[in-house]
Amino acid sequence: MIRSILFGSLVVVTLTLLLGVTFSPLIVSHAQPGQQIVGCWEPSDDYTRQWVNGVQLNTRTLAMLDHAQTLYDAGGGVLDFRLGLTQGSYNAGGVAASFGTHDAGGAVDLSVRSPLNWEVMTDEIEPMIHALRIAGFAAWLRDTDELYPGSVIHIHAIAIGDAELSEAARAQIDGRFGYLRGYNGLPQMDGNPIPDRYGGPIICDWMIARGFVDMRGLPNPYPTPGGTTIPLWPIP
Repeated sequence: MIRSILFGSLVVVTLTLLLGVTFSPLIVSHAQPGQQIVGCWEPSDDYTRQWVNGVQLNTRTLAMLDHAQTLYDAGGGVLDFRLGLTQGSYNAGGVAASFGTHDAGGAVDLSVRSPLNWEVMTDEIEPMIHALRIAGFAAWLRDTDELYPGSVIHIHAIAIGDAELSEAARAQIDGRFGYLRGYNGLPQMDGNPIPDRYGGPIICDWMIARGFVDMRGLPNPYPTPGGTTIPLWPIP
């Protein structure tokens, strides 16, 4: 509870000290429309590729990840996002259960386990997802066995507005089962989307300027820039 109450003010102080700048919070839509969220900054469009902790990312995605780290740290976070990378982008066919979402740019998977004893850091999951969403990712927890029997618990995130997303990754943003519609991003064989367990999307001003809006309640499918209305079958 204390972490939630102090999150915004801690972010302001930390970012001001680290970056030497002040800023005004942007209006975003989360669980409550019009909620003020600090740190909703537009990322650059640098798609230079680089390797970090054994995975490949473009500079835009890495900058978003580092910004999410700053937001998370300001709220008292204890995990390192870079060290926690378990899958990056441009990994075509690398993991079948990812069904193409990591084939091109803008995709990351993060461990939620302690590097010291491999314990699942349950209390860190929601703050991590919240920070990633403010930084511009569609992000969800993929729990143990959720993708297939024996699948490992992790956070899966897709960078909104990335020009190099795969078709499968774009679908997770605004497709039939997408983040902007308030769902968990996983296609379902019965066609019924699963609601986002973390309350729905965070929409920053820069996303709106690029055509990405809160799509909850809109006709489905309803495409937006860079989006897709084509469901992905079959599900692994």
